[in-house]
Amino acid sequence: MAMRAGFNLHHSDLQEFLSAPVWDEKSGTPLSILSAMARLGMDPWGEAARLAEMPRAGAAAALAAILARLPRSEPELPDYFRISERLVQFLPEGGSRPAPDAQGASGSNAAGGMTSTQNIGLIVVAAVVAVFLQVNGWLF
Repeated sequence: MAMRAGFNLHHSDLQEFLSAPVWDEKSGTPLSILSAMARLGMDPWGEAARLAEMPRAGAAAALAAILARLPRSEPELPDYFRISERLVQFLPEGGSRPAPDAQGASGSNAAGGMTSTQNIGLIVVAAVVAVFLQVNGWLF
């Protein structure tokens, strides 16, 4: 049985990058890229996939800008670009590819159709629209 999308690794080829330590926190705990992006309210897998599509220098510059947004309690600022240059080496070359079973979790079946969950969602949306139209006198 495949795991639900919320519990799988989304893009397994991004896992090494997302788990790479950015720096050690004040407590001595390493801060991973995944945690850093989550703290900033970003989608770590989506952002990592976007960075993987870029040339290494561009990805390093983009990642440095992201890291610079992280709150720091130390008075001296780290060299964000140098840290980013090290971290982008963990990105897959040529972009990210979804994990083999991620297609099943992404919501489409092998024939390119919709899953039953998507069908139910569409039915619910259609019902809500029909009720709205009826309540406002625009239907029947």
